[in-house]
Amino acid sequence: MGVDRKLFKSRKDLLLGIVIWVPLLALLVTVVTELFNTNQAWNGRVFGLLVMSVTIGFIGWMWFGTHYTIDHSFVYYRSGPFRGKIAVSSIREVVIGETMWSGFRPATARRGLILKYNRYDEIYFSPDSNVAFVGALQKVNPEIRITEVK
Repeated sequence: MGVDRKLFKSRKDLLLGIVIWVPLLALLVTVVTELFNTNQAWNGRVFGLLVMSVTIGFIGWMWFGTHYTIDHSFVYYRSGPFRGKIAVSSIREVVIGETMWSGFRPATARRGLILKYNRYDEIYFSPDSNVAFVGALQKVNPEIRITEVK
């Protein structure tokens, strides 16, 4: 019997894109400029260039590598190196259209979903379609309470 899994990519938000990519592009320009700067010795610049390059790669990995999967038992999330799963049966409520600014946010857009699960846990997602994501969750667990923020 095949497992029915539904993949949702994370929606990309223009405002968050600007907030993330403008500083990263500035870092990238600095790295490239320093790589071709022949006026200084390498030994003083290697650590800084390495830190900047790793930062660019890490944030790019999170931006392009964020997605969610729903199967018959779990919601799986992945954002760069961060990953986890939540039992669909433990989800109490989904708040649609609100942005969570603190806490764990494997997301790349505003006005996504807040999943409330277990007794006090919350996580913020930004699937490409809030409606389709909630529909897939309710297929597995119709008892989930849905709250829509206008």
